[in-house]
Amino acid sequence: MANQFMRIHAKNIALLALLLMFGRFLNAQYKENPLKDKKWASLSGGINSADNISWQVMGNLSSRGDFFVTQLRLGYSQELIVPVNDPFTFKKNRLVELSYLLGDGWGGKQWYATGTVGFGLNVRMYADSGDYQLRYVTTLSPAIPAQIDFGLQLNKQWGAGISVVGNLNFRQSYFGALLGVTYRMK
Repeated sequence: MANQFMRIHAKNIALLALLLMFGRFLNAQYKENPLKDKKWASLSGGINSADNISWQVMGNLSSRGDFFVTQLRLGYSQELIVPVNDPFTFKKNRLVELSYLLGDGWGGKQWYATGTVGFGLNVRMYADSGDYQLRYVTTLSPAIPAQIDFGLQLNKQWGAGISVVGNLNFRQSYFGALLGVTYRMK
C-alpha cells in the first residue's frame, strides 16, 4: 500500500515538475510584438473581381496598439473591362469604400504581416436597366471588408508589399490583389 502511494505521489510530482518547467519555457519565449506602437500609411493599386475585372487604388492608415491592429481604409474601384453584351458603355461602374478594420499582425526588422476584418460603407455607381430603360444609379450599402498584408521593410521608414483584399456587400462583393508602398511614421 505504501509502495503504491509512493508511485502515485512520484507521478504527481513528476507531472508538476514538467508543468512548471514547461510554463517557465513558455514564459521565457514571450516576446513583445514588434509592431506595437507603430503607425504606418500605405498606398496600393491593383485589380479586383468587381464588374468582371476592375482596377483599384487603396489608401490605409494603420496602427498597432497593445492588443490589435486598427486600419482606416479608403478605396476606389472602376470597371476595367466592359463586357461585350453591356449596352451601357458611356459610363463605367464605380465603387468607393470607407472601412474601419481590426485585426493583428507580426513583424521583424525586415518584414511584416497583418490580417484585419471590419465594417464599412460602400457607394456604388452602376448601370441599371430597371423600368425598361437604362439609367445610372448611385447606391449606398454596408460592407464587411477584409485585408491581409505581407511586406518587406526597405529601410526604417519605407516598405513594399502585397495586399489581398475583399469586400462582402449587397451590391458588388469582390476580392483582389494590390501592390503598394508603406511609410512608417515616427
